[in-house]
Amino acid sequence: MKSYGLIGKSTYMTVSDDYDPDIYGGLTPGWILMNELWPDTRPDRFGDWIAQPTGIWVWVKYPDPPFYVMIHENKLKNYDTMLELPIEALPGNVAGRLAALEAALLPNLDSNEPH
Repeated sequence: MKSYGLIGKSTYMTVSDDYDPDIYGGLTPGWILMNELWPDTRPDRFGDWIAQPTGIWVWVKYPDPPFYVMIHENKLKNYDTMLELPIEALPGNVAGRLAALEAALLPNLDSNEPH
């Protein structure tokens, strides 16, 4: 088996040893024959194997670990660990976007009027 990877991406394809891309019109630009098969293990779940122009796979960690967020006991928590998350710590200006959403959906929340 041999593996082709799309340079700079985690996209790959595994083919048999007798596969010859020239028979099928050649490789699409950006694809290269990798030195080894795509790794089937991951050091953690916060990254991906990225194809390098040298033909090797390199583990690249995502800038912010992706995780599910939930509301539990009226608190924002990491779904995996159940630890409370300060809204300011979330990426992507989540604090500002949540404040704008709450203001739009619940405009009278701060008033003394009954709900």
